[in-house]
Amino acid sequence: MSWSLNEIETLSRKAARGAGLSWGLAEEAGKAARWLTAAGLPGPQVLADLLTRNDGADYETLCPMEAEEDAWVAKGGTLCPLISGAVLCDNAQRLGAGELTLGRTAAPMLLLPYLDAAAQQCGTALTIRWNGTAITLGDSAQTSGQGLDAALAEGITITAGTSDQTGTALQKQTRGDMPAEVAKTLTAFAERTYAPETEASRLSGAGAGLTDND
Repeated sequence: MSWSLNEIETLSRKAARGAGLSWGLAEEAGKAARWLTAAGLPGPQVLADLLTRNDGADYETLCPMEAEEDAWVAKGGTLCPLISGAVLCDNAQRLGAGELTLGRTAAPMLLLPYLDAAAQQCGTALTIRWNGTAITLGDSAQTSGQGLDAALAEGITITAGTSDQTGTALQKQTRGDMPAEVAKTLTAFAERTYAPETEASRLSGAGAGLTDND
């Protein structure tokens, strides 16, 4: 089914919040899903898979910590790209000045929107590599290699500058397809943000309730 970018961003934001992310991180997750969709990539699918994977996890175990200089890992063993992406944006100038490595990371594709924003902030193209894939972000985004949609990357390298590999430019889209199962998964997470219905809310809602207005 075809969805507008606004619809994808809204549902993704609510789903991320329902999965336990703070409102700030959830808002950025919605923007990330939109960015990927606009680039012709399966943003909602990757987000749904990640939220399912992390469901019930203590987010403190998913956050990046510096194991050594310019090397980040997660306390729980696997980094969350949504949390790591936000931290990377906060360190945009540092990225533009050298190289940073990330340890085991789930759904690495979700890092791309954050690194694109970081590249704009530091005014330098950034290249991210994992599983034989290289993606350059900045004024124009291009990718090379076959591992872009990997569910897991054992290691990621982020360097300032463009890739020395010939890449394919990401194609801009104005809408995106979302499989029914993906929409169902995101909607289930989003529904966790709704307040439980009570007798009072039912009576104060639309309609006459127990009052006959005729």
